[in-house]
This record gives sequence, C-alpha cells and structure tokens, in this order.
Amino acid sequence: MTDPSPSSVAVPARPSWYRRLYLRVEALSSTKHALAAMLLVSVVDGSVFPVPPFALLVPMVLAQPHRWFRYALLGTVASLVGGFIGYYLGVLIHQGAVDFLHIDLNMRIQRFGVDATLGDLLGKNFWALALLCSVLPTPFKVVAIGSGLVEVPLERFFLAAVIGRSVRFLAVSGAVRFFGPTARKWLRV
Repeated sequence: MTDPSPSSVAVPARPSWYRRLYLRVEALSSTKHALAAMLLVSVVDGSVFPVPPFALLVPMVLAQPHRWFRYALLGTVASLVGGFIGYYLGVLIHQGAVDFLHIDLNMRIQRFGVDATLGDLLGKNFWALALLCSVLPTPFKVVAIGSGLVEVPLERFFLAAVIGRSVRFLAVSGAVRFFGPTARKWLRV
C-alpha cells in the first residue's frame, strides 16, 4: 500500500472569524465571570456586537437550571440598555443621512390608497416590525438601529423592545431549563 501524497490529504478548513468569535464567547459561560460576560454581550448586542447573548445564556442555564429566570431577567434588562444605545445610534445615523442625502421625510405619498408622509409611514408603523423582530432570531442591533433610523417614537420602541426581548429571553432560557440539551437543537443557538 502506498502513502497518500500530500496533495490528497484534506486539510481541515479554518473556522470563519464569526465562528471563532462565537466559540470564544460561548467558552466564557464556563468561567466565574459568565454572568458579567452575558450582561456585557447583551448590552453590546443592541448596537454592534455580532454574537447574540444566547451563546452565553444557553450554557449558563444548562449548568445552573435553577437560575434560568434570573438569567433571563438580567439578560433582558441588559439587552434593553443595549437597545437604547442602538436606537440612539440609529438616530445619529438618521440625522447624518437625512442631511447628507437631502431626504425629505415630509414628502407625501398618495398611492394605492395611502395618504401619509414618508416619515409617518416609517416611524409610526415600524414599531410592529420591531416587536416581531425582537422575538424572532433577528439580530437585535438591526431592530434597535433601524428603529432609531426611521424615527420610531421612543415609547413605541421601548414597548416593543420590552415585550419582544422579554419573550425571547424567557423562551430561550425556559426551553433550556425545562427541556435541557435537547432544546439547544430546536433553538439553533
């Protein structure tokens, strides 16, 4: 039997930067600083961080299932703080983009039975999308920045974020608490 040539040996592909970052964040769940790391990731997730806090939440609940509600509650609060940072980041982007691109949000749209300004259509109705996307596995930073960008009224964004993030954190944490490692497959976390 001959030795395989070096060209026929498959070299394992190096994981992407995102996967390496995700694994690093997930590894924090087994340290004594897991809760602080989850809170920090939850805050930063609302504005720029590409890894969701659930990468930490799931292993933490698996390790200490009796703390599932506490972790969900603290994660929700931290995520809301991050959401406000993302919202105001969106407001800043909006102000710069509107001025730079000379966008008129008072432009009237009168088509297909719609009679409203562009700003009204985006700002008043986007909160429902923000609520839906806060529950679904959509990156929360997209919801937060987008809400600020299209000028969703702050109280509507806050209501959508509180409901959405509470449902998401409680659902993920509760599923892991009550169904154990099997829930991880369903959640795709």
